[in-house]
This record gives sequence, structure tokens and C-alpha cells, in this order.
Amino acid sequence: MTYSRVLITDLQNLYQAETEQASQLPKLAAQAQNENLRRALEEHAQATQEHVMRLRQILEMIGEAPGGDGEVTPGVRGLINEGQKRQHEVTDPVLRDLALIAAAQKMEHYEISCYGTARAMARTAGMEDAARLLQTTLDEEEATDKWLTDIALPIHKMAAQAEPSIAQ
Repeated sequence: MTYSRVLITDLQNLYQAETEQASQLPKLAAQAQNENLRRALEEHAQATQEHVMRLRQILEMIGEAPGGDGEVTPGVRGLINEGQKRQHEVTDPVLRDLALIAAAQKMEHYEISCYGTARAMARTAGMEDAARLLQTTLDEEEATDKWLTDIALPIHKMAAQAEPSIAQ
């Protein structure tokens, strides 16, 4: 496999992952009790549609089909399945919100890694326009991760205060 083929495959896989996430985020948002979390997930669902469009634009710039040979990789499927399983296991609404945040952040961290790698590869290949678009999305993914952390902190405190300490 050539350098450019690795980059193209990574972009096509990321396109598939973002498309899958775009369909999953509204479902997560509907389960959130915390209004800030619900709003964050809904807004990120909209941003994810923009991420899909940017990836489509990049792939079209290099003459490749957006879906192409890409797949929702086993790792992404695992993250999705883990999040869905946890949501069904957790009945307490506060703890479910924390499970939703954890699932969303795991996917964000995956995407941050993928976008950082793709951006570096695009720059190295002299694809500056693609690198700029990838950097824009990377910045948005990092901001979403921080936003979710900020939302999680008071929810963690609430959950911890409602339960006796495990350090006893």
C-alpha cells in the first residue's frame, strides 16, 4: 500500500465513522437528562454533518469517492456497541448522563487521533487545502471534548455526593 493510499483509506474510514456518528448522536441526545448535555450532543450532531461534508470535499479534491472502500472499522463499532450496552445497563439518569458523556468522549478521542494523523499526512503530501480542512475539524473535535468535560464535572460531583464514599 502506498502513502497516498493509506491516507485515502484513512479518510474514507473516517468519513464512514463520522456518518455513523451523525446517526448515533441524536439517539444519545434523546437519552440525556441534563439539558446542557442534550444541547451539546444535538449541536455536535449538527457539527458532525459538517465534518462529513468536509471529508467529502477533501476526498473529491483528490478524485476519490467519499464512501469508497472505507468502512466503519471494528474499533468504531466497538465504541458504539460499548456505549449502547452501558446506556441500557445504567438506569439512574445522572449515571446514564455520565455514561453518555464517556461514550461520546471515547469517540471524540478516536476522532481527534484520526484527524491529527490525517492532517499530518496531508501536510506531508503537500495537500495544504486538505490539511487546513482537517485542522478545522480537529479544532472542533477538541473543543467538543473540552465542552463535554466541562459538562461532566458538576454531574460527577452530584453523583459522588449521592453515594457513600468507596474509600471507606
